[in-house]
Amino acid sequence: MRKIIIKRVWLMFMLSLEMTGLQAQTQVTLEKVVNEWSFHSPSAEKIRLAYENVVLTHKNYLKGFLPSITFNMNPVSFNHSLRLMQNPIDGSYSYVNDYSNTSNAGLTIQQKIGVTGGVFSLSSDLSVLTEFSTHRNNFNTTPLSLNYSQQLLGGYYAYKKLKKIEQTKALNAVRQYCSDMADIQIKGLNAFLSLFLADITRKLALRNIAIGDTLLIAGRALLDNGHFTEYEYRQVELQANNNFYVYETAEKDYQQLFRQLWAFLGKKEIVDSVEVSIPDFSLPLVIDSEVVARYARKNNPFALSQEAKRLEAEQALFNAKLSNRFNANINVNYGLNQYAEHFLDAYRNPDYSQGVMIGFQIPIFQWGINRNKLHMAKNNYRNAILELEEAETNYVNDLFDKVSSYNHGVKLYFLSKRSFQLAQEQYEILSARFLHGKVSIYEITSAQKELYEALKKYYSSMQIVWNQFFVIRKITLYDFSLQCELMEIL
Repeated sequence: MRKIIIKRVWLMFMLSLEMTGLQAQTQVTLEKVVNEWSFHSPSAEKIRLAYENVVLTHKNYLKGFLPSITFNMNPVSFNHSLRLMQNPIDGSYSYVNDYSNTSNAGLTIQQKIGVTGGVFSLSSDLSVLTEFSTHRNNFNTTPLSLNYSQQLLGGYYAYKKLKKIEQTKALNAVRQYCSDMADIQIKGLNAFLSLFLADITRKLALRNIAIGDTLLIAGRALLDNGHFTEYEYRQVELQANNNFYVYETAEKDYQQLFRQLWAFLGKKEIVDSVEVSIPDFSLPLVIDSEVVARYARKNNPFALSQEAKRLEAEQALFNAKLSNRFNANINVNYGLNQYAEHFLDAYRNPDYSQGVMIGFQIPIFQWGINRNKLHMAKNNYRNAILELEEAETNYVNDLFDKVSSYNHGVKLYFLSKRSFQLAQEQYEILSARFLHGKVSIYEITSAQKELYEALKKYYSSMQIVWNQFFVIRKITLYDFSLQCELMEIL
């Protein structure tokens, strides 16, 4: 009993410190957590790095249509061994001593021709064969070589589709970045609200402990004077212990949730005390569903991702059709070539090197395999379109449900907030009347239960309305409180 009394005295001291503000406290507000600290969290940093990779990938795609210059060099390819060779005149075989080194170097300039889907290249090569056994060098040069290759059909269509897909993905990357950052804010919001519930519960329990101790003293006096039964007194003591139990549980939850919030935000500093501020309700009272739908169609990455999936499905169907039709590959080469035992002679009076290669692909008869493949490709395309349409319908319905939930949640928030205030006042009034013997302990117990129930409803409505607002904010990439788009903020 002595330990319990000491513990309660210490709790009263802590309560007085919190009420007088003598402790140095770090202010934790919803505004700081959501709109400031969340952006510096490790999760936000990972999103920034992922977004940077998407931007670099798109830049690489665009730079892929610029001329590229490649220099290749193989200075040493040494060999000293017996090699089996065949005489070109009589066909006899014999072993010869291969004691040589081959070196080569080349410079290539390559350019993609996006409109035709072809590749044009210009190159120059030099190869040197050094025969150590005869102390002789042989030079093989290609001073100039021009090459162009492409597929006869489908090149332009593939280029146009791929360009559209890449543009869609690049445009969507910015919106996806804002959406992902908004999601980080939602996680920070929920972490803060959980901490707020534990904080307000423990503070409420501290005040109830103070009231309970006063009721316990008054109940003891009533018991000693014969105005109270032993059962009623033990009910007062039970209520006081319940307050103590609620405080200890809330304190444990508070410490755990605070560490989780601090870890999520990536904060390393150690703080002695934290003051969790009650969130100010600065949200709009009503949000128009039509306005939400308009901003969602304009900003949400879902719409563009659907478009990218549709384009990819069309491209897959086209490739399946192309593989089952007549097509050809064309390769044209023109260049200069020379061979000599001296370096300068290898560049004098070069011979012409010309080449044209055309390869045809003509499906004739494959027992209906290609026809089945094409039918499967059409089924896959149709299935992809149906999935896109289904996702679009579910997306619109879910959007209207969220707006309705928010508007309804605002009403419940103000009702539950007022109910919580009334429950606190009612409990304090009944506690004061109990000291004068005007109410029973059962009424006090019932009022305390109503108080904690009102707290739960207050927190639940607060969590719903704030969470739904930030979810709508994420979907539309528009802040209906600040009345500006997230792409301007983020």
